[in-house]
Amino acid sequence: MFDQLCEEVVAEPGDPRLEDAFDWACIERELRRDDEDRTWGNTVPSGLFALEIDSDTCDEAGLSDAQLIDAVVGFERVTGWAEARQARLLAEFARRRSGDDPALMATDKPCTMGRFAPDEVGLALKLARMTAKARLGRSVQLRQVLPETLTLWSQGRLDERRVAAICEATHYLSVEKARAVQQRVLDRAPDLTVGQLKAALKRAVIAVDPEGAAERHRAARRDRRVSISEEQDGMASLWALMSAPDAQASFQWLTRLALGCGRDDPRGMDARRADLAAALLSGRLTHAAPESDTESDADADADTDTDKGADRDAGDEGCGGPAPETQTSPAGESGAGAPAPVPRPVNPGKPLVQVLMPFSTLIGADDKSCELVGHGPIPADLAREIATDATLRRLVYDPLSGTVLDYGRSTYRPPAGLADFVRARDVYCRGPICRRRALDGHLDHITPYPHGPTNDKNLHGCCGHEHRMKHAPGWAVRALDDGRIQWITPTGHRYHSDPYDYRPDDDLPPDKAPAERDVAKDLAGRLERLERDRRTTALWNGEAVPCDDDVDQPPF
Repeated sequence: MFDQLCEEVVAEPGDPRLEDAFDWACIERELRRDDEDRTWGNTVPSGLFALEIDSDTCDEAGLSDAQLIDAVVGFERVTGWAEARQARLLAEFARRRSGDDPALMATDKPCTMGRFAPDEVGLALKLARMTAKARLGRSVQLRQVLPETLTLWSQGRLDERRVAAICEATHYLSVEKARAVQQRVLDRAPDLTVGQLKAALKRAVIAVDPEGAAERHRAARRDRRVSISEEQDGMASLWALMSAPDAQASFQWLTRLALGCGRDDPRGMDARRADLAAALLSGRLTHAAPESDTESDADADADTDTDKGADRDAGDEGCGGPAPETQTSPAGESGAGAPAPVPRPVNPGKPLVQVLMPFSTLIGADDKSCELVGHGPIPADLAREIATDATLRRLVYDPLSGTVLDYGRSTYRPPAGLADFVRARDVYCRGPICRRRALDGHLDHITPYPHGPTNDKNLHGCCGHEHRMKHAPGWAVRALDDGRIQWITPTGHRYHSDPYDYRPDDDLPPDKAPAERDVAKDLAGRLERLERDRRTTALWNGEAVPCDDDVDQPPF
């Protein structure tokens, strides 16, 4: 009935059927009136809910800031619900267009989809054939291999990008291994950003299929290359594919050289890195200036709290430590014929890459997932390869919480022990959706000094953007007793970030490990939803529906 009412896109405001549809939404709202915690952002989406939120948000100006955010989340959930419904229909369409096209999924696995099914979908949706082909293939994968992901998508708790990340990560795995990866990440997926979810998926894939992950890395490494492509307005792109450690180290070194150009350099950080790369690769810059005995201000800022100077963040344009007045910017916009300058790198002794690896994996006893900070999980073989030419630091973590307890110091010119401890504990910026390395950021007081102490509980790794956001009007940050940091937005919404958990998935306690599905609870929930739908339909048809209190009690 609801679908029939919605078939007419254009309807007069006084259309009685449209008014009946809104009455139906009111009935649904009335059935949920006892749920005091219900908001647009936490309601399970449906066709009725879509109609309800659409009617309730017609007057945008009359909504509060918090209601606007809740409505945005609500529409996001409705979008996920609609996309999941479409995926189910696409999977059914693929089933009806039977065939055997091994090229569909770019593997040698047989597929039941007909060769020209993507053309039908592409013509209907105005999509390129390969795009339609990928969408059909993903729908089939969700229906046949990852039904739990499809269910969560139908509830609006996942969006298309998260679902695509899960499908892509499990694409080349067997059905059993794909479901094992899904089981490890699915419970956490709704609370993660796409980048955080991809990192969790990489870690799960390595844990489930360590040999396959190592083999796939070796195959990908054989394909490393450099290419050039034309861009608009007289520009071009120079693109390099290399191993993750090499790419991270190269970028970090360019960043340090760019910071060495000084605060007076008018160019942004991206422009500095591009000019330095061109100067280095073309031979105009062949060496860096010898390190001075006196560290720059940027060196000092990188190892201390920066409540007053956090704006000088390595990722922000126009920032960096000071340089001697006689230095100039390399390969500047004035032309390539200028003499090659010699910028002094900032913090030249700090490690370019940071790898987290269990001791058992280091000695070859197992192949647990390792972490290249700033990139994500990497295979154990690659981590051991990095460790053969690296300075090692000992980390001891609490097996119950996964939080670092002790930070061994055996490197050259180490920062203060407290700074070491905080950076090792956090690993990444403690903004809930930020994945910038704590190694590149600042140590920030949660409660500003001198009102708050300088200790591990009041310090956290923070990039410049999060620092400025924390001090913006309406924002607040609190340290919780369980080690989490709570961020409160101007609308009153609360979000949390956790310290880095060093434990592999196999060592997680039951409350954090991927949980087994509670079949009885799921069945009870389904029955409850069916009963609610039955009552709603009865009310719609004008039938009398007894209250719950009127139901006969046993023994009947």
